[in-house]
Amino acid sequence: MKRYSLDFTKITKSANKLIPGVSQLLGKRPDMYLKDNSWPTYYKKAKGVNIWGIDGTKYYDFSMMSAGTSVLGYADNDVNKTAIKVIKSGSISTLNPPEDVELAKLLIKDNPWAENVKFARTGGESMAIAVRLARAYTGRDKILFCGYHGWHDWYLAANFKSKKNLNFHLLPGLKTLGVPKGLKGTIIPFRFNNSEDLEKIVRKNAKNCAAIIMEPCREELPDKKYILKIRKIANKYKCVLIFDEITSGWRLNSGGAYKILKVNPDLVVYGKTIANGIPMSAILGKKKIMSQALKTFISSVFWTEKLGPACALTFIKKYKKLKVSKKLIYVGKRVKKIWKKAAMLNNLKIEISGIDPLASFKIITDNWPATITYFIQEMLKLKILASDKCYANYKHDEKSLKIYEKACNLVFNKISLIHKKGTILKELDGPIKEMGFNRLTKK
Repeated sequence: MKRYSLDFTKITKSANKLIPGVSQLLGKRPDMYLKDNSWPTYYKKAKGVNIWGIDGTKYYDFSMMSAGTSVLGYADNDVNKTAIKVIKSGSISTLNPPEDVELAKLLIKDNPWAENVKFARTGGESMAIAVRLARAYTGRDKILFCGYHGWHDWYLAANFKSKKNLNFHLLPGLKTLGVPKGLKGTIIPFRFNNSEDLEKIVRKNAKNCAAIIMEPCREELPDKKYILKIRKIANKYKCVLIFDEITSGWRLNSGGAYKILKVNPDLVVYGKTIANGIPMSAILGKKKIMSQALKTFISSVFWTEKLGPACALTFIKKYKKLKVSKKLIYVGKRVKKIWKKAAMLNNLKIEISGIDPLASFKIITDNWPATITYFIQEMLKLKILASDKCYANYKHDEKSLKIYEKACNLVFNKISLIHKKGTILKELDGPIKEMGFNRLTKK
């Protein structure tokens, strides 16, 4: 007897009744792609850069590859072997896994300025830990931040001062429902790579803040002088400088993008791909700050399971051996060239942005939301999961890149013809997708 129908539309309808938002992640809600119930939504198998829907349809994934969790490709053989071995040996017990210690040594070797490590399993909770440590260490409450750092109260409280405070930090329009109003004024946003905000916001408020938190790289690397000034301000006012490398980590190199800038933080947070899709995250930092974990209460039973650290060890070693960052940069450059060439051949104006492994594009039209919805819709018909973003993957090989290139050329051509007629809305099979994501900008 089958547990589920193979009709994903029926499952989605059931999910709408039982699970608010359908998915546990905003980025995986079907409405973020298509709103006509044609987005496959559920899968039964994923391998490399291919995903099989529950009806058996095979797709190439040229979107965000599960929000960037699996740069070695889905279901990597070596990570799988480690996971199976761990599960057979007992993934958790009353005692602790020795892999914790081995992983801590490896991470500190790769981040020699750091002295201590704490492990968790998700990015958002890891950032909450980092904030707690900074507040405990400094005795201050306020936080200066730039970028997207999760769903927790400390972060969403930014929108108490202004509903638009988070608009420049990936997710515009976030509401503060359920967040204690007492947190108003404790979280202060500043814009990425913006010299004016550096002086008027960061320098002005730093003396009263526990931490300066930023993604050192998402859309681009910051200006070297800018990041050096951030470091100097943190030093002068004794703020904890925290780099959130949950998205940027393990893309441009082995570890954090901050290494390219040659500016060390006081704490760095890794997550997402550190175990190639297995839940795992790490907070590294200076001992004087990390030791606050013994004074404040930071604890969870599932931070002690073996699967995460064991798979992280396998991932890191394989990543280094294969020099995965070089492949990710190569793939990202290829994808950008595909977009640029397809736009040029079809007389479309296009903006291409992002570091190579985290590329994104925008076609300049009168109705971008409708245009990107049409792009997703038509690419799906060609059995490709796509969006305006493409996270480069080690398993994006020449065959898959050629398939993607051919599809982009075809769909860009259609967009060009439709754009001339001004009939984009008539070409949509359903409503315009939800436009819930933004990107960091210099504005």
